[in-house]
Amino acid sequence: MVVAAAVALSVAGVARADDAATARELFTQGNTFFDLGQFDKAIDAWQRGYQLKNDPGFLYNIGQAYRTMGDPEKAAFFYKRYLINAPKAKNRAEVEQKIEALQKQIQERQPPAATPAPAATTPPPAELPLPSAGSPPPAVTPTPVVPGAAPAVAPPVTEPAPASAVPPPARRFDVGLGLGFDIWSSGLRAHADPSFALTIQGGYTFGSPLARVRFRLGVLLGYTFLKESAGTDTFTSFLLTPTLLVRLTPRLRLGGDLGLGAVSISGMTPTSTLLVVPKDGKMLSISGSGVARGVVRIGVGLVYDVLPRLSLFFWPAIASSPKTGNFYDALTRVELLFGAAYRF
Repeated sequence: MVVAAAVALSVAGVARADDAATARELFTQGNTFFDLGQFDKAIDAWQRGYQLKNDPGFLYNIGQAYRTMGDPEKAAFFYKRYLINAPKAKNRAEVEQKIEALQKQIQERQPPAATPAPAATTPPPAELPLPSAGSPPPAVTPTPVVPGAAPAVAPPVTEPAPASAVPPPARRFDVGLGLGFDIWSSGLRAHADPSFALTIQGGYTFGSPLARVRFRLGVLLGYTFLKESAGTDTFTSFLLTPTLLVRLTPRLRLGGDLGLGAVSISGMTPTSTLLVVPKDGKMLSISGSGVARGVVRIGVGLVYDVLPRLSLFFWPAIASSPKTGNFYDALTRVELLFGAAYRF
């Protein structure tokens, strides 16, 4: 029971952190819509953000949008809710002035009251219509606002939202570490077992955090090795990795990258399984310091956000180098990586 309770509290904490991050993203999205004059979309984003995080700043922004749209009733309502939820707001006097101005607009838009007809001189009771028993009272139809009437619209809002609702800057930089193994599929004269693989990566992601598709430009440093009877061949690669990320759910993303760069192979001997066997029986001349070859790496994977800053990923990829010099064939390996990335 204790373990179950601890797990439940941990899951609840992760969910709250994710809701707060999504609320900040919705706040930024609402600001963007507001700047573009798409006030309905801005209001919708801020309302969804308030449902995730009850920050009074959302109510203030919604009031700002309705005031700019010329809807004094709704603007006054949200300003009042803002003051109720933030009684010590620094801009309280300013908001109260706005509410007072909006109340005057509401009164000015109401039609003048009709002049009451002079009272009749005591009509006989028979002349007064009486409702029948059980009949409902007459319905009162509210006076609608005249379409096309020019409301007293407040000037465009230029003041910023309260500081309490301003989100931190979007986290676009990331660093990550991947661990897994490589399967050698071509380029060897003999069979080789899968070997350990390590990658260190970093990048910068463009676009809004709420966008469906985003672009990331990154770099990747990779390490693996090939164990042979005569020694160990070490592979160190450096790649530029442009990546497309597609949001599937608020936490799950699908990605694909195309890596271009070079790989350095060191530790080879003249009898390495990576090299051809000379027909004349002479030994090949191999530089022990390393041989560089071009490499192309194509990967497709999944990224899951467990926390606003922390993600886990599974990223299969295929890396291929063309046949050059005395190498036996084009070298291809399948890479399976699991790892974590941190955004800042």
